[in-house]
Amino acid sequence: MKYVINGNFLYGPVLGVQRYAREITRKLDELIIDKPYEVEIVMPSVDSEKTSVFPEKYQAMYKNIKIVVIEGTAGRKWDQFTFNKYVKSQKAKPVYLCNEVSLLMKDGIAVVHDIAFRTHPEYFNEPGDWHEILFRRLMYRRAFGKADAVLTVSEFSRQEILSCYKLKNPDITVAGNGWQHFDTGKTDELIFDQYASRIKRGQYYFYLASLAPNKNLRWILENAKKNPHATYVISGKALGDRTAINKQKNIVYVGYVSDNTAKALMKYCKAFLFPSTFEGFGIPPMEALCMGARIILGDIPVLHEVYGDSARYVDCKDPYINIDELVSGWKQDEEAVAHVLDSHSWIDSASRLCKCLDRCVQ
Repeated sequence: MKYVINGNFLYGPVLGVQRYAREITRKLDELIIDKPYEVEIVMPSVDSEKTSVFPEKYQAMYKNIKIVVIEGTAGRKWDQFTFNKYVKSQKAKPVYLCNEVSLLMKDGIAVVHDIAFRTHPEYFNEPGDWHEILFRRLMYRRAFGKADAVLTVSEFSRQEILSCYKLKNPDITVAGNGWQHFDTGKTDELIFDQYASRIKRGQYYFYLASLAPNKNLRWILENAKKNPHATYVISGKALGDRTAINKQKNIVYVGYVSDNTAKALMKYCKAFLFPSTFEGFGIPPMEALCMGARIILGDIPVLHEVYGDSARYVDCKDPYINIDELVSGWKQDEEAVAHVLDSHSWIDSASRLCKCLDRCVQ
């Protein structure tokens, strides 16, 4: 018996679902010793940057999971057809960890992080997004109708899926995110030298930027206007000109930064801001918590589920608050923080995935 994991998460930017898949598979690698099945991670021979993939680079990350590279260029065509053809040739079961499955799948395991396209179609408002909505409708109907096991990352997402779909196996497993990838003891504080005149330790608010509508960048920009004497450090990939982010004097946009730099910015911020309007889970606040940061979150159910009393919550539609007043005198609830960190780990979630693999072999 063999499981074949779609390895598209091993190349390209490490966003939320890619982080999840990388960390889960690293821990799964420790758990499959002496199991009655093999596990492979299959990758295309050319990655998303049109660069050849060398399996040795990735095999070094795993001891028990085998890396297999097959012909093709990374992208939806490879995910949908080439990967599925390989699975069929191996008489294996596919494992999808990144919110996307093949329309041709007949069985296997799927991790669905959220169904935002179904519950929040207003987020898909760019020209041509109707193609994506149509594809996801077909894809998830296939996933939920054919998968032997479905996992998701929160009870909130589990309930959304159950309310919208009829599943082949309605016993959805919740296997959330972890934070231990940030628990390395390493930080890169060079950023404070690079922006010495603008970023002072302990004197700024920090936000990881995205143009995704649910990330609510508008809240940050409007709150910065409301609080001109506060400093906001924003990190993330290129945002383009449409946000006018560089026109606000109290915003320091530092672009994409490494994990170690992000850790340093979290460690010394006055608070980490995450006014998201929708999440399947929301990893960044947990990363910030493990660095000792206070976290200010959007007042939505899933963030209450995950973070409880460890955070302060703000109205996602009302950015016009005095941010300094909100954090003034705020002594973090250490017991609540400990509960959040103790309740989430990559090894625990990998164990839950492993139990699904065990169950589907029988």
